[in-house]
Amino acid sequence: AKKEAAAPQGKISYTVITVDLEGNETRYDITSDKEMVGEELLAQGIIAGDMGDYGLYIKTVNGLTLDWDKDAKYWAFYINGAYGMTGVDTTPVEDGATYAFKVSK
Repeated sequence: AKKEAAAPQGKISYTVITVDLEGNETRYDITSDKEMVGEELLAQGIIAGDMGDYGLYIKTVNGLTLDWDKDAKYWAFYINGAYGMTGVDTTPVEDGATYAFKVSK
């Protein structure tokens, strides 16, 4: 088995993949001490959105803004390949995990 380098004390490493309208993927390898996935992604400007009744509603990923009312598309959040049952701001980071944002309709 391949041995992974240990993350610095208190920091967790994970991957974020974004997929745009044309299916182009952008990958971010992130190391952070923030507890929730959304915290670091907001801080780095990878995602943006508005706080709503159910937490952060992501409208923009990598500078691409989707408006459900105009586009009938939204940003779906995936955790290790599965559709996220929690919001990005209430999902604790997991070392080695992969999180993704994909255009859905």
